[in-house]
Amino acid sequence: MTENTQKIGFTYFSTPEFLINNQLETWLPGLKRLGASYVIYEAGFDYSVTEDAFLIAEDNGLQPIVHLTSELPIARNFNEAAVLMDAYAKWGVNVIILGNKPNTKAAWLNAGWHYENLVDHFLDRFIPLANYAVQIGMSPVLPPMQPGGDYWDTAFIELVMAGLNRRKLDKVLEHLILSSYGYTFDRTLSWGKGGPECWSASKPYLTPEGQEDQLGFHNFEWVQAQANRVTGRQSSVFILDAGHPGTIDSSSGPEKVLENVQRIVLACHGALPEEGNMEYPTVDSSVAGCIFNLDTLEKALDGSLDMETLEQLFGNRSSDYEKSIPTEHEQKIINHYLLLPSYSSGVSDVILNKVKPVIKKYQPTIGFSLEEAVMAQKVTIYPDPLIFTDEHINQLRSAGCSVEILPESGIEIATSLQ
Repeated sequence: MTENTQKIGFTYFSTPEFLINNQLETWLPGLKRLGASYVIYEAGFDYSVTEDAFLIAEDNGLQPIVHLTSELPIARNFNEAAVLMDAYAKWGVNVIILGNKPNTKAAWLNAGWHYENLVDHFLDRFIPLANYAVQIGMSPVLPPMQPGGDYWDTAFIELVMAGLNRRKLDKVLEHLILSSYGYTFDRTLSWGKGGPECWSASKPYLTPEGQEDQLGFHNFEWVQAQANRVTGRQSSVFILDAGHPGTIDSSSGPEKVLENVQRIVLACHGALPEEGNMEYPTVDSSVAGCIFNLDTLEKALDGSLDMETLEQLFGNRSSDYEKSIPTEHEQKIINHYLLLPSYSSGVSDVILNKVKPVIKKYQPTIGFSLEEAVMAQKVTIYPDPLIFTDEHINQLRSAGCSVEILPESGIEIATSLQ
C-alpha cells in the first residue's frame, strides 16, 4: 500500500423514487462512511434535481456534482440552461458535467448528427455553457465519450481540444476537467495502461495484434493524452461508472463486475499490484475522482443493493481521515500556514503570483498538505473546490484552526490586504 490515495464517489440512483428525502437521508450518510468525497446527480436540461438533494449531500460532507446527460441545447435555448445552472451554483455545485457521449448517434436526438462538421457543431453548443459555468464559479467538465463510439472517441476529443485552443478560450481551458467512462469491455483492468505513448501502433478503428487500445478501464489515460498533447496543459479527469462491463452482451457475469469494482477500489486506496499482475489498474494523482454508479452496482446484484453489501465491497473508511486530525486542544506548532493546491503538472505559477501579497505581508509557512495545515493556528487557503472540499475546510476548523479562504482574483487578494 501507498499513502497516495485517490478520491472516490458515486453516481446516485437515476430513478426518482431515490430522490425523496428519506431515501437521500438513508443513502448519503452511508456513502460517506464508504469514504466517498463526491455524489453525482444525473439530470437533463428540461428538469432540475431538488434543492434538498444538495443540502443533504452538503450536510453529509459530500461534494455534489451535476451530470447533465441530455443533448446540449442550441443557442436560442441558452437562457433556460443558464437559469438551471444558476440554481445549481446557488445550491453549492462547483463542478458540472456538460453532456454525455456526444460521439454517438444516440446523443443527438433532435438534430446534429447529420452535420458535416459534427465537432464544430458540438463546440457551438458546449462553449457557451462552459463559459457561463466559469463565469458563475463552476468548473466545466468535458462530457465523457463512448469508448470507441460511432465517431472514434480519441479523434473526437483531439478535435474538440484543438477547437477550444484555436478559439483561444484560455479561461475555459484553465478550469476544464476531463471525464472518461471506466468500462472494462471484458478485458483485464490494466488493458491500455500507459495510453498512446505505450501503444503507439494503435490507431482509430485499428488495433494491430500485440497492441492495446483505449477500450478498457484505462481509457482515461488516452483521453488525457489527447487533450494534453493538443493544449500543452495537464488536465485532471473524472473516471465515471468505474467497473461497468461496457457492453450489453458482456461475457462478464455479476461476480466479475463486483470483483473488478473491488480491485479498482483497492487501486484508489493505494494498493500497488505486483509486477506483471494484469488484474489491477493504476489510478494516479491526475484522477480527480473515481466514480462508481449505484445503478450499475444494483444491476450486478440483481436489484438487491443495500449498505451492508456496499460496505463489503468498499469497506468502512469513515474514521480514516479524522484519526489524522488533531483536536483543537492539541498544541499548534505552526503560527500561520498558506495552503495552496498542487497539481500533477506541479505548482501553478499563476496562483503563486496571486498570493505574493499574502506571502510578503505575513511570511506564512507555505505548503500543500492538509495534514501539515492542521498543525497551524491560522490557515489561509487559496480555493480549489476539487482539492480542498467543504469537508476538508470543516475538518480544519474542527481541529481548532482559524481558516481564511482567499478570493480567486489576484486583484481582490491584494485589495483585501490594504
